[in-house]
Amino acid sequence: MSLVVDKIACIEESDEPGSDDIYLVVFRGFAAAPFDSNLVSIGPGSTWDDFDTGEVRGADVGIAKTRPDAVYAVMMVEEDNGKDISGDVVNFWKSQTNLTWKATMLGLAVAGQQTTSENAKLAGYLAVKNTMKGLVSISMEFPKGNDDLISVRRVHIVTPGQSEKLRFRSDEEDATYDVTFKQVA
Repeated sequence: MSLVVDKIACIEESDEPGSDDIYLVVFRGFAAAPFDSNLVSIGPGSTWDDFDTGEVRGADVGIAKTRPDAVYAVMMVEEDNGKDISGDVVNFWKSQTNLTWKATMLGLAVAGQQTTSENAKLAGYLAVKNTMKGLVSISMEFPKGNDDLISVRRVHIVTPGQSEKLRFRSDEEDATYDVTFKQVA
C-alpha cells in the first residue's frame, strides 16, 4: 500500500513575482517498535511547477509506504532558486527526524504508554513537526537557501481507499494550497 498525492489545488499563489514551484518533504514513522522511519523530498518537477492561483493538478504521486500505525508529517515548500531540500540535505533531515521520532517513541514506551495510541502518535508527529521547522532555519535561510515554508500538516490516512484533503497555508508567503491524499494498493 502507498500514500499518494491525488491532487494539489492552488487557492492562492505566493505573493512573490511569478508562478509557484511546489515540493513536499514527507516524513513517515511507524508507531510500533522498532519505530522505523523515512523522509523524502518530492517535486516540484512537471507535476507541481508553475502554479498560479486557481490551478488544480491531479496526478497520483507516491510519497510513502503505508501501514495502520504510520504517522505522516508533510511539509509544503515553495521553491525559489533551486531546491533547498535535496541531496545531502535530505540525508541530514532524515537522520534528525529519525532521531527525534525514535527518541519520542522510546520515551513513551519506557513511560509505559502504548506507542500505537492516538496520543502517542500525536506526540511523535508534534516532535517531528518541530524538528522539521527547526531544520528550516538551517537549510532554507541565507546563506544556504531561500525556499519558503508554506506549512507542515499531519496526514491521518490509515486504511486502504481512504482519502483526506488538507489545507496548507502560509500567512508570511500569503499562499494557500489544498492537497488531497489517498491510500492505494
